[in-house]
Amino acid sequence: MRWVVGGRTVQESTPFRVDVKADRARAEALLAERTEVFRLKRKRDQLAVLIAEREEVEQRLQRLMREAEPVDKPLNLTELVEAFKASPRRRDCSGEMLGRYCQQIGAFVAWAGERPMREVDDRMAENYARKLAAEFAGNTYNKHLNTLAAAWRAVGRTAGCTANPWTELPRRRLDTHVKRSLTDAEIAAILDEAQGEWKGLIVIGLHTGLRLGDACRLDWSAFKADGTVEVVTGKTGAVVKLPSAGLLEALERSNIVRPSNLQGEVLPEIAAIYKRDPGEVSKRVERMFRRAGLKTREMREGWSRARPDASFHSLRHTFVTRAIEAGVPAAIVRALVGHATAAMTDRYSHVSGEAVAAAFEKAGL
Repeated sequence: MRWVVGGRTVQESTPFRVDVKADRARAEALLAERTEVFRLKRKRDQLAVLIAEREEVEQRLQRLMREAEPVDKPLNLTELVEAFKASPRRRDCSGEMLGRYCQQIGAFVAWAGERPMREVDDRMAENYARKLAAEFAGNTYNKHLNTLAAAWRAVGRTAGCTANPWTELPRRRLDTHVKRSLTDAEIAAILDEAQGEWKGLIVIGLHTGLRLGDACRLDWSAFKADGTVEVVTGKTGAVVKLPSAGLLEALERSNIVRPSNLQGEVLPEIAAIYKRDPGEVSKRVERMFRRAGLKTREMREGWSRARPDASFHSLRHTFVTRAIEAGVPAAIVRALVGHATAAMTDRYSHVSGEAVAAAFEKAGL
């Protein structure tokens, strides 16, 4: 047999012939003992067999452990949402966030169908992750996986699950695309297009910077005698307090009638739609923006899908931008919109070049 080591040819006689298959296998084994390349290839093939066997053994072990796990009543996926809501092991959060978590869990349950929770394995989790990746950008994809991982941490142990199939799935790179604020011309076009309570919804977003859910559910009882409107935000539970005079005047111009007893929802029809289906309100607002001539989706080179551009949340960006440009201190703006950090407020501020020039002129620079 002959082989090459470092460019030098080495030759050695074998103690047997290699004209039959069995002898050739002996010759290859002997060659593997003499050369690093053949020895590593042989080792790689052996490890591949062992890895395949390990995966098979792991699957059989998990199945046997699930069957042997003492569970009073195996939890069905159809019961997962209610079990998660009732679990003392889940993280405390606002009602709106809990509703969002339950919606994401419910989406998985609808996809997976009726089956015991402990039957959800790594392969099923990977298939669902592929589905999410095809539908959502990185940030939303990560939120769904994090919610499902939290559900398994809260309920999985009592449901007989031996592992959490969502924790080891890699999260995706976050989408750094930031929604923009709206121009005066765009706002005028939207207000011209909006009718009835929908005009009131735009006015609330523009004058308060509230998120869509908080704006839809705004109640007259939030308007206080001291000339402020006080709202507990649904997403974070933060209490925001803003001047109400400008908002009340704008609502009056939009034909939103203020009741004498200051009770009830400001936009009862929209509030009812939002309670029934929050996504329907978002869709109607998006259609209204498009009719007003705004671009609601943007596609750039290198992006795998179009991303949101102008939306109701843009009114929140507009509120922050206008406040900063008007000289309101950043700390006060942060309190007005309920941001937890200054960095978050910076993401919402899109100060125009004209405002920067005016500030420099005022400072004598």
